[in-house]
Amino acid sequence: MLEILCAVVVIFIVGLILKQWMSQKIPGPRGLPIIGIGLELARLPPKDIFLAINDFKETYSSVFEMKLWADSYVMLTDPESVEPLLSSAKHIKKGTYDYGFWRPFLGDGLLLSEGAKWHQRRKVLTPTFHFKILEDAMTSLVKNAKSLTEQFLATEGKPADIDDIIRSSTLKVILETAMGVKLNTNDEIQNKYEKAVKRIPQTILSRFFKFWLHSDFVYNLTKEGRAFRNDLNLVHSFTKKIISERREQYKNQKADQFENKNRKKAFLDCLLEMDELLTEEEICEEVDTFMFEGHDTTSANLAFTLFLLANHPEEQQKVVEELVDIFGENDSPPTLSDLTKMNYLEMVIKESLRLYPSVPLMSRSLTEDLEIGPDIIIPAGYTAVVSPYLVHRCKSHWENPEEFRPQRFMPGTPRHPFAFIPFSAGPRNCIGQKFAMMELKTMLSTILRQCKLEPVTKEVTILPTGIIKSEETILIRIHPRNL
Repeated sequence: MLEILCAVVVIFIVGLILKQWMSQKIPGPRGLPIIGIGLELARLPPKDIFLAINDFKETYSSVFEMKLWADSYVMLTDPESVEPLLSSAKHIKKGTYDYGFWRPFLGDGLLLSEGAKWHQRRKVLTPTFHFKILEDAMTSLVKNAKSLTEQFLATEGKPADIDDIIRSSTLKVILETAMGVKLNTNDEIQNKYEKAVKRIPQTILSRFFKFWLHSDFVYNLTKEGRAFRNDLNLVHSFTKKIISERREQYKNQKADQFENKNRKKAFLDCLLEMDELLTEEEICEEVDTFMFEGHDTTSANLAFTLFLLANHPEEQQKVVEELVDIFGENDSPPTLSDLTKMNYLEMVIKESLRLYPSVPLMSRSLTEDLEIGPDIIIPAGYTAVVSPYLVHRCKSHWENPEEFRPQRFMPGTPRHPFAFIPFSAGPRNCIGQKFAMMELKTMLSTILRQCKLEPVTKEVTILPTGIIKSEETILIRIHPRNL
């Protein structure tokens, strides 16, 4: 027995030495023993965290290590280092520690699940974004795009905070299309849901950099922890309401409509038909994931794209000219066929996603060593962090990366396959990216055909929350457009 114990201790010590030896080949700020640079980052205001990470990249390398509290993170900030991780079918486990703070909100849904569970859910849910379903979604997209435009015009040229208006519209879209539920415009629980979802990512970021709040027991005793729990209760109550309403509709529909094998099922219908395989809690966590991911990411990109177009009137005019070529001067709503013709608008959207990717950071917990170059091996047990925000600013792949240049995305322009990753890449890429692009084109084309955008906010500072945010309120003046 003693021999076995000694062998275990020796193996453990050798493993630590080997891990330390391999990590020493990766440059980066070491900080203090045990806590690394945790206190250093915790002292910074959220807006300065990306600046600090960028400084580390410039000081050390595009691949650098950060010891943060008791964990070791390796930041990957160029396409060459990102490719081995994101293209791998082995390294698909989300960062255990950092994503762990999201589990009370999203549970073990598609975003956070792993292994056989993730593979099964991904296989089952992928068909819910079939072309036919996307085509059926156009009615809702057009209606909500028109409503959003009317709300913009109602601001009558005064500086308008566009975030809340956009967020409400994208939430309605995901409710009507993926969930099959329509709520009243002034639904109180929906309004509370929007505000809670807006707060939750900022709360999680704040907790991550305060190690003394990492314990659930301690956190739940604090004012911040209690507020977080209240927000979670609001969000989960809304989710349960959505599921309950759709389940009732599901039961009341004619049987042949639901049993028709040729019918392409929407997202929530697909989950409800799996009720023998999924518990109520599992259905809720998938709906929570898609409700959040499906509306918050799109609303962020809409806001940043409108901000960029307002500040670049020459690019705004190019998009408008393309829309005139497609529609003439009539006000007919866009069709799927029309969306395929919006080439310059698509270039604008992609350039906006390059500068302001909806998810600025993503991570993987390594269960095996990862070789990302001839001289760099990230040891198992480490967390590899990909920063699309920094990858999209890699100077060796993007000329003058801080400039807004839609022409970068001219069809046929050569590019490293992992230089542009707004929807991630590889096995865990975004399941709804086609739908997101369709929604963005519909919303933006409808707005720009009727609205002229003028800037109020000239610059933004990025906050590294789960979904990219601006510290500054994005204000825009909106006037009627005379084509």
